[in-house]
Amino acid sequence: MKTLIFSLITIAAFSINLNAQDTPDDVIEPNIVVEPILAIDTLDQLADEDTSTVQISDDEIHDIDHDVEWDSKWWNHHHGKDRSGKFNGHWEGVELGFNGFNKPDYSLYNENDFMALKQEKSMEFNLNFYELNIGLYKTNIGLVSGIGLNFNSYRFDNPYTLLRGTDRTEPVPLVTENLSKTKLAVSYILVPLLFEFQIPVNQNEGRVYINAGVVGGVKIGSHTKVKHGDTKDKDYDGFNMNSFKYSATARIGYKNIGLFGTYSLTPLFESGKGPDLTPFTIGISFLN
Repeated sequence: MKTLIFSLITIAAFSINLNAQDTPDDVIEPNIVVEPILAIDTLDQLADEDTSTVQISDDEIHDIDHDVEWDSKWWNHHHGKDRSGKFNGHWEGVELGFNGFNKPDYSLYNENDFMALKQEKSMEFNLNFYELNIGLYKTNIGLVSGIGLNFNSYRFDNPYTLLRGTDRTEPVPLVTENLSKTKLAVSYILVPLLFEFQIPVNQNEGRVYINAGVVGGVKIGSHTKVKHGDTKDKDYDGFNMNSFKYSATARIGYKNIGLFGTYSLTPLFESGKGPDLTPFTIGISFLN
């Protein structure tokens, strides 16, 4: 705007100068002084009123002169794209769940249900500390992998513990007096391969996510624990459990909170060396 006004003034001054040069020599030229119609301060004010300064930051877009502020998520939604331009899946974070056994089979033993669980105290804790994302379609569909640590506690409801025998893992009955706890603890390193689909909601302020796939695990430790009064006895052993496990898993959630379920595709113990137990877990996820 300022440039346009200055241009008009310059053209007007130039036209007057041409008219002065065409005047005959015997005509007394009047002393004409051309002054700007508008003062410079007025021009600056007009230019400022018609000019908007836009400042772009990481999170928001500001129209400084007119005090207009647009949320970047509104901008992204109405322009049909995520500013990051990357698919971000859900694996990294922490998860807490309850463990169980599906259709346990103790046909190899005379004792029944010696590994029956106290469901409310048989817990799983997952620490998923590394995530790898591979986008397949925009920011909505992709593959998710990573690494995590898996800690399982199987709290026994009956007064038994376990002992690895020559051919199989044996149940050992316990004296019930002062017995307060008996359990099996198992830990794994996990590597998942998940397919994830995301649905933007509420003008892209959050996303509903659904993922499903398989998780492979390598056993890194196991032990039993028996607590009598103030005495705690631990036995660190493999107990003929499978060193590797494969599980089907699924998650559903909104933003960073969700539910997950895992169903083992391999039994807890090696075939013929322990009861036939298929673990499963249902719990809650807090994922990045």
